[in-house]
Amino acid sequence: MSQSEQFMDAAATLLADIRRTQLGRINQAAKLIADSLAGGGALHYFDSGHCTNELLHRAGGLLAINHIQVNLAVNEPLPAAHKLHPQPPRDVLEQRRLDESTLPYIVGNCHFRPGDALLIHSVSGASWLPVGLALGAKAKGVKVVAITSYAYSAAVPARNSAGKKLYEVADVAIDNCGVVGDAALEIEGLDAKACPTSGLAFVFISWSLIAQVLEELLARGLKPHVWRSVNLPDPGDFNDLAQKEYERTGI
Repeated sequence: MSQSEQFMDAAATLLADIRRTQLGRINQAAKLIADSLAGGGALHYFDSGHCTNELLHRAGGLLAINHIQVNLAVNEPLPAAHKLHPQPPRDVLEQRRLDESTLPYIVGNCHFRPGDALLIHSVSGASWLPVGLALGAKAKGVKVVAITSYAYSAAVPARNSAGKKLYEVADVAIDNCGVVGDAALEIEGLDAKACPTSGLAFVFISWSLIAQVLEELLARGLKPHVWRSVNLPDPGDFNDLAQKEYERTGI
């Protein structure tokens, strides 16, 4: 069997496991988010890695997703003649990185209100930022939904002062059913396993979650707004109008 077939088999097993074991949690999380939106709350979203943009401005996606971006970078690609000062050495840049001491600043600059909901994706769920953000949000009365790997989290130490994993602090934690280390294939000749499954799992879980949120809101007589593809014929001003309605209704 080829490696591509082996990955497809691993992926199919993963998705089946998620559907079999996590559907109840997905529906529970959808109700929590719908409760928040129906009550005038906001839905915040934070991803600690590679899935940052998956839920944002996608055709068919929910407008009511507020993306939290955390960084201390300043990027301005000017030619050397226009720069006021030289680029600092890499070792200097690496000393100016985010660490746990910045959490009060980060949480304080998020627009968290009691009754809001926060969706956090972190595969290992062990580092200080997703755990600290979850704890900070909960302290402000925000309900937290996590997508994470239970197996991965259990196998690694907590890298935060609270000594917690994300699944331990979330109100609802959805397991991505992935393996420790994320990569699924052992390929002869390689020194490490290859081909991660967390991205695939996140897409499957998150869009299943959004679909259920839409159902929950419609069942309550509320009409959520979704993006329409700009590449369809005659896009018109659909998205502009949807954006205005979202800003008015919050849904």
